[in-house]
Amino acid sequence: MLLIPSLKNKTKKIKIRTITDPEYFYIPLKSYRSEMQPVVAVGCEVKKFQLLAKSDDFFSSNIHAPVSGIISECIQIDGQNFIVLKNDFKNNELTFPADEYTQLTTQEFIQKLSNFGIEGSGGARFPTHVKYNNTFSEIDTFIINGVECEPYLSADYVLMKEQTQELMKGLQVAQYFIKAKKIVVAIEKQNKELSRVLLQISREYNLPLSIKLVKNNYPQGSEQQLIKSITGKEIKKGEIPSQHGILVNNVGTIWAIYKAFCENIPFTERLVTLSGNNNGTLGNYLIKIGTPIEHILKETQISTNNNETIVLGGAMMGKAVKSLLTPINKGSGGILLLKNQKTKSHNCISCGYCVDGCPQRLMPLEFLRASAEKNLMKLKEFDVQNCIECGACAYICPSDLPLMDAIFEGKMLLHNN
Repeated sequence: MLLIPSLKNKTKKIKIRTITDPEYFYIPLKSYRSEMQPVVAVGCEVKKFQLLAKSDDFFSSNIHAPVSGIISECIQIDGQNFIVLKNDFKNNELTFPADEYTQLTTQEFIQKLSNFGIEGSGGARFPTHVKYNNTFSEIDTFIINGVECEPYLSADYVLMKEQTQELMKGLQVAQYFIKAKKIVVAIEKQNKELSRVLLQISREYNLPLSIKLVKNNYPQGSEQQLIKSITGKEIKKGEIPSQHGILVNNVGTIWAIYKAFCENIPFTERLVTLSGNNNGTLGNYLIKIGTPIEHILKETQISTNNNETIVLGGAMMGKAVKSLLTPINKGSGGILLLKNQKTKSHNCISCGYCVDGCPQRLMPLEFLRASAEKNLMKLKEFDVQNCIECGACAYICPSDLPLMDAIFEGKMLLHNN
């Protein structure tokens, strides 16, 4: 694992802020492993929280309108499909039948997770209802991932600090159905001050909760590394944590569960850290899904220039943005403005640093060669599909090789063949 210089202290002490809604929302149709299909047509009037698109894929997902308005068009941004929703600023809401979670069956609980579009908000966007559809064994350990090891992000920290009651209510809902023997909230040692309030409030809800302080290392927050740190178990490729009696949720996902079951609101907004080298109004913002980066920068009075790269997500696992119309999605934990680095790529010197730094014990240098040769057999042999895309290999590479580009290309080659 890597100890990466952190800029969390620039934003972690800043309270949650909001911004005004934009005139146009760009609703992303890409989900975890599939493309959602619109259920509304151009010209349709829609209400806030109305279903806009869904997928019938096994790893299905739904997405809902963050505001009321009119569907103006369907467009592509950087090769991805989006529904454009013109805000009417009336916020006419679609209401759902009130239901008490204690009156639901487990299958009804899982179905509502699906209907309300609850996904993993730590970045991977794995559909939450799939995780909860546990057919293997009883859950012994329910792990709440509050590690947030990305060096710039603090949204999860602020969520735990300011929305503690709401998080515990969300945990109470989930625990009612899974009945885990123990609940472990994992946080970095640098955030240990959160332990007292989390434990104190958990007692109000009779939750079997404990705190696990983990090292301030990257990528300590990835699921497999976190499971090993807390339980000592190594989850092998192809295995599912629930097979070992383990379930892992990000704190943002628990907050989305609270919103769904306690406020009857679909997953239509999330906390986002705005950070980087720019001196604008940085901080942690509650932002609606589909809000374009262009609007966020304008509202926070941040200007950009050619010497900066805008990253959606974290510095390590996020993706550089080409178009400022690119919006916040359910997995977007941050918007970062980073100074362009003057780097020059060299040939691989076979130092092995990428191998040493890989938490999955893979050989990233082989992905570079196999992707360049479009060698599907080698990509499978070296387990490119088992890469968690943490970026540790690219960060540590002294030759500045485009390892992440090779990994993305290799996975795409396997997906298309």
